[in-house]
Amino acid sequence: MVRSAHVVHVAELLTAVIGLAGCGGNVIRLGNGRAAADGSGTDANADGGGGCPHAQVNADEVAWIGDSWVTIPGTQHTGVRDLARAAGAIGPGDDYVILAAAANTMSMIANQYNTQEAGATKVKVLIMNGGGWDLIAANGSDASISSVVTTFEQHLAKVASDGTVQHIIYYLYPEIPTTPGVAALHPGVQQACAQSKVPCHFRDLQPLWVGHSEYTAADGVQASNAGAQVIANAIWSIMQQHCIAQ
Repeated sequence: MVRSAHVVHVAELLTAVIGLAGCGGNVIRLGNGRAAADGSGTDANADGGGGCPHAQVNADEVAWIGDSWVTIPGTQHTGVRDLARAAGAIGPGDDYVILAAAANTMSMIANQYNTQEAGATKVKVLIMNGGGWDLIAANGSDASISSVVTTFEQHLAKVASDGTVQHIIYYLYPEIPTTPGVAALHPGVQQACAQSKVPCHFRDLQPLWVGHSEYTAADGVQASNAGAQVIANAIWSIMQQHCIAQ
């Protein structure tokens, strides 16, 4: 009788598993969902069950390009690195390739990637910002906005033609007075990212910055330490959601 009861119990468990595997054969995962990148809650498309393939991308195949919104204060990229180390996505001594430099224009940022891609280790994941210094130099003119978008589109096309990059993450500056034209730049770079042949994940920092003056440094130009951590968290969330370098 004990053995028969055990068999019945196993059968009941199998039935429950089969029931959970409905909806076209997709197993419904209970709980453990990951938060959406915008902090609005659990993303229905996120890999909540921890099913991302591991060890597919080495740390030195992840490159950060851009300007001072990558390098100052610098915890934008070290924050992501530390989260990746804690998650086991990279080794405890591994680090990403940081190619960004202050005051670089969009064309200079594109060349940061070109230089790295020309070397022996090819880029698989590209994390970037860019365009702000073009706007600052031209006071946010229409011509500077158009030039940034065109250069960004050309960069995305070059990345696609090289054929090694699997994902691009582009984050746009918040709308702060020292960087005029960001709001006008937004539609063009967002559309270029959406139309990229290589999956491009656009992160607008403006919604995260609203009501948080402490996220901007005292100089009014850069992200503060608090702002840099917000950027790091937003990027890591995108990486988790889309199984990027996990």
